[in-house]
Amino acid sequence: AADASGRSKLITRRVAAAPPTHRTIGGVMAGSDSERSILILGGGVIGVAIAYHLALRGVKVTLVDRAGIASCASGKAGGFLARDWNDREPGLGALTRKSFDMHEEVAKKLGLASYRRLKCMSVQVDGSSSKPSGAKLKHLEWTDLGVRQSSSLGDESTIAQVHPKELVDAMWAFAEGQGSAYQQGVVERLEYALDDGSGTRRVAGAVIDGIVVHADAVVMSMGPWGTVLEQAMGPMGVRILGIKYHSVLMRTGRILNEAVFFAGLGDPEVYPRNDGNTYVTGFPDPPRVV
Repeated sequence: AADASGRSKLITRRVAAAPPTHRTIGGVMAGSDSERSILILGGGVIGVAIAYHLALRGVKVTLVDRAGIASCASGKAGGFLARDWNDREPGLGALTRKSFDMHEEVAKKLGLASYRRLKCMSVQVDGSSSKPSGAKLKHLEWTDLGVRQSSSLGDESTIAQVHPKELVDAMWAFAEGQGSAYQQGVVERLEYALDDGSGTRRVAGAVIDGIVVHADAVVMSMGPWGTVLEQAMGPMGVRILGIKYHSVLMRTGRILNEAVFFAGLGDPEVYPRNDGNTYVTGFPDPPRVV
């Protein structure tokens, strides 16, 4: 359904607490895409990108997130893009290249100020304070002390960057301008209904803050830390590993044009941005089941 503003509006009803369901058989009701009620669970880059590309096709959605748009990793990541780093992976290489090109298309369409091309270097360091010979520093923009060797990982033809928060916010602003709506709330579980034809269950919505929100299609894009996917998989089982990285944002005082992957001293990754800030990450915690 839609309200007077034309924004998507889903039918809701309040329900009592119930144990999670353990099997999902998906299904989408008949009708044109623009008439379907679509519920996206998760306001990160994946959920918002789906909303954006549906909006390009005239489809409205309701997007649900407990904290806001790009409130977690999607708003705080490095925003690093590499065109050809998956070329040796069957099937993945072509998808990565397509994604790289689409990032540039989206940046141009939405006028993203943070999108740019840059270089990337791999630098091996030993922690010493010695300054190596000039040859080892020839292709390095700003690294000097303790360098053992370096090599190029890409140039402006294969490396790009975008601030993830600007990207996600801009995509959502476009989708919202086409009639999509944001709903803040905690997703507790999926809601199911019996299919009239086969008697099997299909996803019919989600329970959000104790209220059933009905939808013809539900997209789960909540990241590894949510439990809804685990509940939905049920007997089939799902084991999700999460890795927590640590990061810091530094003010470098000048705009740098070279991302650096260090080998040694914790293997930090350095991503300078075109606003004078540099995003540094690394030192991950061991993987753990979430």
